[in-house]
Amino acid sequence: MTPQQRAFLAAFRKTGNVRLACEAAKVGRSSHYRWLNRSPGYREAFAVAKEEVADILEAEAFRRAVHGWEEPVGWYKGKAGGVVKRYSDPLLILLLKALRPDRYRETVQFKGAMANLDLNQLPDEAIERIARGEHVMSVLASMVPRAGEAVPGLLAPPEEPE
Repeated sequence: MTPQQRAFLAAFRKTGNVRLACEAAKVGRSSHYRWLNRSPGYREAFAVAKEEVADILEAEAFRRAVHGWEEPVGWYKGKAGGVVKRYSDPLLILLLKALRPDRYRETVQFKGAMANLDLNQLPDEAIERIARGEHVMSVLASMVPRAGEAVPGLLAPPEEPE
């Protein structure tokens, strides 16, 4: 690995941000992405650095959710009169969903025609949209069939009268 690559990775570990790491290491963003495309060793080292940054962020989220922080309150003439212990419920929820998705994930129960929805029958494009975070109902609504067409996994085409 080159000295520039090592400098970038060290800066990325400190900042967790590609732009800031590039500035600190005096490296162009295009160099970082070129290294990712051309150097398996660099790509692997960057993946490790990203995991290290994620671990740091996760530890900080845990600290804020569980241990909290002291926030100055009761200001008078520029001085705090005391402190209040604060905690982050959204971070706590996020951590629980990540660590125990089977227990804390959000679930949706479909009724009627939606109860028979087989997501395995949906086109790959629809599944990819859902995987990217688009709401299932939005994806399905965009697939409303034209007259006489079927939506794979959802609706059969209307039967022709005899």
